[in-house]
Amino acid sequence: MDWEIGRMTEAGARVNPETAVTLSAYFACLRAISEDIAKLPFIVYRRLHPRGKERAHDHPVYPLLHDAPSDDMSAMAFRETLTAHAMGWGGGFAEIARTPRGVPTGMYPIHPSRVSIGRDDAGRLNYTIRTEDIAGKDVVLRSDQVFHIHGLGIDGISGYSLSVVGKEAIGLGLAAEGFGARFFRNDARPGGVLQHPGQLGDEAVKHLRDSWAAMHSGVEQSHTPAILEEGMEWATTGIPPEEAQFLETRQFQVEEIARWFRMPPHKIQHLLRATFSNIEAQNIEYVGDTLQPWAVRWEQEAKRKLFLPGETDYFAEHLFKGLLRGDQNQRVAFYNGMFNIGAMSQNDIREAENENPVDEGDVYYIRREMQPAEFAAKGDPEPPAEPAQVEPDEEPDKTEADERIQASYLPLFKEAAERLVTKETKAALRAAKKYAGDAGGFAEWAESFFQEHEGYVVQALVPPVVSCALLMGHMGVGMDMRVGGFAQTYINESLMGLRIAFGAGTVLDWASARTNEVPARVADELMRMVMGSKEETDAAAET
Repeated sequence: MDWEIGRMTEAGARVNPETAVTLSAYFACLRAISEDIAKLPFIVYRRLHPRGKERAHDHPVYPLLHDAPSDDMSAMAFRETLTAHAMGWGGGFAEIARTPRGVPTGMYPIHPSRVSIGRDDAGRLNYTIRTEDIAGKDVVLRSDQVFHIHGLGIDGISGYSLSVVGKEAIGLGLAAEGFGARFFRNDARPGGVLQHPGQLGDEAVKHLRDSWAAMHSGVEQSHTPAILEEGMEWATTGIPPEEAQFLETRQFQVEEIARWFRMPPHKIQHLLRATFSNIEAQNIEYVGDTLQPWAVRWEQEAKRKLFLPGETDYFAEHLFKGLLRGDQNQRVAFYNGMFNIGAMSQNDIREAENENPVDEGDVYYIRREMQPAEFAAKGDPEPPAEPAQVEPDEEPDKTEADERIQASYLPLFKEAAERLVTKETKAALRAAKKYAGDAGGFAEWAESFFQEHEGYVVQALVPPVVSCALLMGHMGVGMDMRVGGFAQTYINESLMGLRIAFGAGTVLDWASARTNEVPARVADELMRMVMGSKEETDAAAET
């Protein structure tokens, strides 16, 4: 297709990659994804054996991806440009400059309108670049000379241009925007006709039209009195915007454009259906469902085109930690759990929080007097404690290791439950005040809130429960399903209790009781769930 002309849509708007960006929702999606991908640190790693990795600062590709691909632009400008081209035009292209040995030394973007993809006589992929030099000859580049980013496409070689496949949605948005502009240009009044009782000649009609437009078109002419002579009358013929559902159309088009980009609407400031309870989950979905596919495309293309055939231990990878950071309380709980099981050191935590290391901060500890992990692995240097006496009719004590793990994780379970209860009680108290005297409205709100809240419960409880199960010595298989079942029971009981409290006018007492009692009870039930799963795993192993 001719990119400059574009395609005419049924709504009457011509759409191409350049006109599409004038639609605010389209530009917002394009900008958000491009910038979020580009701002992620893009690191070159060296794989260690038998496991692990380290940053390969000395590799020539490292500065190209992390700092600047050329003297013309930064790495962020380069990556957001190619990502935007890939979405809007169907492909983002850059020529790779190399040394005689094939080592990449720079990358230079090429506008997609100048690129055609084809194959040579041997069937090898190549790229024809339309040049604008005096000779006017096209330049043909081999596949290894072009860094090519694209999304979903029909052949796996090139991607769909969202401005082409989504042209009708974009065209409708542009048409609605144009309608609104014309509406206000005409003094925010619908169109109409002037009726004259007699017969007017061509000159009289032209004069009347021009003089009427000059007096009454545009915001500057708002509320100018109209003088009708010779028995003329004004009759409205246009459809008022409210009857054409103008505002609803514009709101729907924002969601429609977001759907093409797989973009949560709140990321482009469309907060019509956003709530505090679902935005956090939508942010995580945005990273996993929207950004990660583009990050993988970048990483795989870098592996294919920028590393030499013998460099199998080198690869490039994005750091998503910054986008997945929770609030301060969530991070403290996570670091506390990881530190107590010896998975993170003080300096690991400080590095994750972008702080400098401290002396002797690389020691890993576990619970029980916070001893170094290597001591625990070799055996306790202290004399072992006397074993607890077991009464004949009592169940045998759990192993010492299980007791340590339980002691570490019960506070984490309780803290996660406290976050859930705090969220529920605050929302319930606000709703009780809002729907005072409206039992039907409150019941509808409660049903909607707890339906959304169930996902939040699972999201908050699965990580610590699965982690605890793994430390208990089994693989934690099916623990997410067990937590899901627990969440359903928890939600049903909470919803029933709140309905009863609202009917009795005791929502405040309900909230107070939950705050004091529920977190500890939930923590105990989760620990029993983990221990029950461990016993099943042990029994299966014995058989």
